[in-house]
Amino acid sequence: MPDFNRRRFLESAALLAAAAPLSGCLDTVRSTGTGHWRDAVSQASSVHDPADALELVNLAIYRLQEVNGQINAVTFTDFDSARRQAVALPNGRFAGVPTLIKDNLMVAGKPYTQGSRSLAEYVATQSDPFYTSAIGPMGLVPIGRSSLPEFGLTATTEPVLSGAARNPWNTGHSTGGSSGGSAAAVAAGVVAIAHANDGGGSIRIPASACGLVGLKPSRGRMAGDDDSDAATDLGVQGFLTRTVRDTAAAFHAAQGGPLYPAADLVTGASSQRLRIGGRLTRADGSLPDPEVVRVFEETMAILSRRGHRVSEADASFVPATMVGDFMTLWTLGAADRLQRARSLGEIPADGDLADYFEPLMLGMAERGAALTDADRDAAFGRLAAFSAAYREQFQTYDVQVTPVLGAPPAPIGYLSPRIPFEEQQARLTDYAGFTGAENVAGLPAISLPVGMSSDGLPIGLQFIGAPGAEPVLLALAFELENELNWAGRRPSVWVGDMELPE
Repeated sequence: MPDFNRRRFLESAALLAAAAPLSGCLDTVRSTGTGHWRDAVSQASSVHDPADALELVNLAIYRLQEVNGQINAVTFTDFDSARRQAVALPNGRFAGVPTLIKDNLMVAGKPYTQGSRSLAEYVATQSDPFYTSAIGPMGLVPIGRSSLPEFGLTATTEPVLSGAARNPWNTGHSTGGSSGGSAAAVAAGVVAIAHANDGGGSIRIPASACGLVGLKPSRGRMAGDDDSDAATDLGVQGFLTRTVRDTAAAFHAAQGGPLYPAADLVTGASSQRLRIGGRLTRADGSLPDPEVVRVFEETMAILSRRGHRVSEADASFVPATMVGDFMTLWTLGAADRLQRARSLGEIPADGDLADYFEPLMLGMAERGAALTDADRDAAFGRLAAFSAAYREQFQTYDVQVTPVLGAPPAPIGYLSPRIPFEEQQARLTDYAGFTGAENVAGLPAISLPVGMSSDGLPIGLQFIGAPGAEPVLLALAFELENELNWAGRRPSVWVGDMELPE
């Protein structure tokens, strides 16, 4: 049960004020009208003093306590620290707005499990650059850490360490992964914005599964990024939200990487009509689930009706080796993570690895360790060539559109990490084979919740742009949001309109 009500909220405000005097700011706790769901931009605009920030944080804490038993999105709570941070009223675009941090971003002094039993007791000794360069300066207040699959290696969030995160639209179904805990919490209305990252679809997949907006930025675009533009550098940082406005504002505030000049804040749709190419098939030429096909066709029809120049995109630039080469890169990463986790987790040399790591992780790491230098170099060369070919497509198109997932959100267990690697790989390729190419090419891509399945589960499509073309994608996202009003949809598990009890 929740551990406080409005009376205790007032008491906590007084105690915090006594501990850290704030010139009387907390003598009277003003209502910020937080008893209904508001996006992060609206929340930020309501914060005028520490009392406002504290009320937002306490409301998010209350909502999390009400719902986390159903969705299992958050594995570590940090309520006292969040309240202290709110009372201190940080500076920034989102000052005082509560959030969650995915548990694979290091924050000094906080748990850093990466969803693995091998790091169950590990506490970070330093903070990742994106936290210090973006999340902190934005003024966001973390109330906890969200769950992910072990080391973010799969498209569902069902780690052995903490159990399955569950989709608020239907708790028998997956949230997607790897940012599944963040997605579940945002979808259920706990927080309006949550940290996420994406090395092969890990922002876009849970956005699609949970009916959210998820922007994967260009490689080298965000604060804390380095200056590499290699096809082997897959991971980027970002956020999950319910509205395009929140995504646009967060992107604007968190940009600052070395490869692109700062983009202006996008605040709405553009009058520019775009050349949009649609690609519906998987790399092997097969079609996704009929429900996904329907949503794709309906969305392309909307774009055409609105005056965009829509056509079928040529997919011949995607080589038959693409999936295998991507898995080579993925398994090499797993092998590296295994070695680092063994060191960080202080696993005994004679320890049974099955007690610390899941079968999927061990199978991937074994595959990666068996690769020769020649295997690696050949795959890297082909991926670099593919990256160049993909970027070249944007001489013809302003935007390309593809599915995010090959089917509506999978049932819990379909991608269980206990399934042996070979079977899991086959299922992953079929279900989540659409999103890795953009990481290889370093392209921006945004997942938008444009449709629903016949049984009420979200279906997203991804909209992909040229390097640095996030503003084009965000303007198009505003246009589709105005048409489809997805932020007005509510899942069956929803706490976003809850008020603090009297």
